[in-house]
Amino acid sequence: MGHQVSAIFTGLGRFFEYPVKRKPICFYRQEDFTATGEPVKKATAVDTHPQTDYDKLVDLFYKRLAEQRQYNQEMKDQDRRWSMQKVVQRFPGWNEVTIANLHSLFLLFDNQTNGMLGFDDFGAVLESLGDESSMETRKEKFTAADTDNDGWITYDEFLSLVYNFSAPEGTRLTGLAALCNEVAENIQFVSNLTVGEQLEYGLF
Repeated sequence: MGHQVSAIFTGLGRFFEYPVKRKPICFYRQEDFTATGEPVKKATAVDTHPQTDYDKLVDLFYKRLAEQRQYNQEMKDQDRRWSMQKVVQRFPGWNEVTIANLHSLFLLFDNQTNGMLGFDDFGAVLESLGDESSMETRKEKFTAADTDNDGWITYDEFLSLVYNFSAPEGTRLTGLAALCNEVAENIQFVSNLTVGEQLEYGLF
């Protein structure tokens, strides 16, 4: 009997010891490591080893790599702004917000993800913009814009088609081109509202 009680207490002792003997899990903050996964040296840490020529070369490499990445990003942003300005110049009366909205619609309805729209996709874009033109008119305009007659239009053809869908009256945009501006202005207005204002307008 005494042997059994002793065995029970021994087992319980091991049970209660188990969590204490486990190796603790350590979590490190992300800022404690560099982008390459190396630990960041603390300001109080004393570097007992002098920096070798190899260490200097590695530091110089990463420094130049960071500078090159920053330069590439700046050039990419500049090219994007420049290309947007050129598109705006091609379509007088449209602004960057309108063109950005049309680009988002183009990507949204590009169901084949091939950078082109078919006639059904184009019709879906017109429906989302609130266009009420007939199916015959849409088909006629789409066929005229499809210069290579392959049943698809590219983004550039799409912009020209939407812009020239309705004949402008002098310098004033009409029809679908003017509707694109109205839709973009509404989207910009809503995006500038706070959550409380959106609730007040009943947008949720």
